[in-house]
Amino acid sequence: MSIRELVISEIKKKKSIDLSEFINLCLHSNDGYYLNKNPIGKQNDFTTAPEISQMFGEILGSYIINYWEENIANMFNLIELGPGKATLINDVLKVGDLNKKFIKLMNLTLIEKNYELIDLQKSLLRKQNIYQPIWINDFNINNNFPSIIFSNEFFDCFPIKQFYKKEKWIEKYIEYNVLEDIFYFKDRLIKDSYLINKLKKFNSYNVAEISLSREKFYEKICKFIKKNKGVIITIDYGYLEPINHFSLQTLYRHKKSHLFDNLGNQDITAFVDFGELINIAKKNNLKIDTYCSQKDFLLINGLHQRKINLQNNKDNKVKEKLEKDFERLTDNSQMGEDFKVLIVSCL
Repeated sequence: MSIRELVISEIKKKKSIDLSEFINLCLHSNDGYYLNKNPIGKQNDFTTAPEISQMFGEILGSYIINYWEENIANMFNLIELGPGKATLINDVLKVGDLNKKFIKLMNLTLIEKNYELIDLQKSLLRKQNIYQPIWINDFNINNNFPSIIFSNEFFDCFPIKQFYKKEKWIEKYIEYNVLEDIFYFKDRLIKDSYLINKLKKFNSYNVAEISLSREKFYEKICKFIKKNKGVIITIDYGYLEPINHFSLQTLYRHKKSHLFDNLGNQDITAFVDFGELINIAKKNNLKIDTYCSQKDFLLINGLHQRKINLQNNKDNKVKEKLEKDFERLTDNSQMGEDFKVLIVSCL
């Protein structure tokens, strides 16, 4: 059964489904986009910061090594959420190789559901026997070591619900017209008291997006860190205060597309509500170490100097490429401002 047929089948059973269920079917069902497609790269649907430049992973790697040396310096878990093509973890580990004790005491865990990407990750990392990574498809860690958990463009992939306010809050549902063979949105008045309470913080705005599954997952890793110590580093595009517009977007081969097109074959993402993640971290008594733009995080941690070092003794073509990569990572009109960095910890 194709994803389109699966979605139609679910709608026929229930008459309508909410947006988060629609997204979940498209992305995370057995034949969904994130389980069977390789979405990353110039020839696919989107490009992430680690694919743009090694500098991104090197700066993050330096931060991770410094954190470990100052706060753990013992057996630990290094956990990446959604490692994609393993470009980021590979760059982080190259920095880690500078500290042999770090590598020796590391339990490397990659949390990935996509079968094709797992094969790519294994191909890249298992060539280097010293790392000995393990792969799991959900956050189930069976030890009590302190952990460094990091992710880049992971939390934007969680399904969201969408709401807008007239006099009262309305949720967007999806139905299917059999005769015209089209999907369409259907409004539904919110009566659920839990949702009404969660929507209070959006009362001065006209729209809201909420991801219950994202909140549940982040709560899970916060509780793990609270119990076992360590740090969570989250890099994604998002906002601290609510924004007065919907952020959901679909991408197909690097171009924006319609939500109802290419079901199961296109990326569907939404801005991360970092304000909600911070609330969850605080509720679990974690320390908010950093919340800033990607630009500020990279520059504070030495990106400019790293670019200069890489440009030394290189020809003009390489220097220009490094300059363009630097701008793409830090410029406010590109990734510099939309992408945020949240770091929470428990010592």
